[in-house]
Parts: sequence; C-alpha cells; structure tokens
Amino acid sequence: MRILVVDDEFVALTKMTTLLKPYGECDAATCARQAMEMFTKALGRVHPYDLVAIDIEMPDGNGLALLRAMCEQESRNGGRRAKKIVVSGAASADNVARAAANKCDAFLVKPVKKEALVNKLIELKCIVAEPPVAAR
Repeated sequence: MRILVVDDEFVALTKMTTLLKPYGECDAATCARQAMEMFTKALGRVHPYDLVAIDIEMPDGNGLALLRAMCEQESRNGGRRAKKIVVSGAASADNVARAAANKCDAFLVKPVKKEALVNKLIELKCIVAEPPVAAR
C-alpha cells in the first residue's frame, strides 16, 4: 500500500508515519502545496496512493480544501480513488461534518492512538484484521 501523510507539525507527521509504516510505503508532506504536487505526480504513475492522511489545519492551506482538490484530481484522472483520513485535534461536530461533505472516508482525533488507526484501516479495508491468537 502506498501512503501519503500530510501534516505541518513535525511530531504529528513523524508519529503518523511511524504508525503507518508497517502497512506500506509512506511519503510525508509538510504543507498542502507539497502534498498536492506529490499526489498529482503519483496519479500519473502506475501505482498512485492508496491512502492519504490529512491534517485539517496547515499554514499554507486548509486540509479540507486539499481533500477536495485531491478528489477532483482523481475524478479528472478517472482512476481508482485513494482512501482519505482527516486528522485533527479539533474533533468538533462541524469539522467532522465538513470532512464528510468533502468525501473524507474517516476522521481521527489527535493525538492518534494506534488502536484507533488500525481499526479505521480495517474498517476502510486497507488492511485485514489478524485473527485472535487462539484462532491461529
């Protein structure tokens, strides 16, 4: 799985990349402009991103606007759509609703907990749940 993590905060970017690394190849972007360039370039390749984790608040742009731009780019390209997770410390009902309205597949609250992330990845069918230890 190819993954793009977008966050302007170094600690949050590093944590999310570390949490996602066991599940695929992770690229990191520190701003909306850089993320859109990387996303667009990947769409032109044989293997575009499968998952994008986007922070809502960044100094050079709104994560929801970035989410919308990525979805529009995918529509123009006509290919498979990446799963998109919006990540924010502000889990207000308004932010969650706006993320959903912009074709977000999931919403996670910072600081992201490993268990919550793994559950979302399973829910989005990005990964398969491992059977319980007794069933192995």
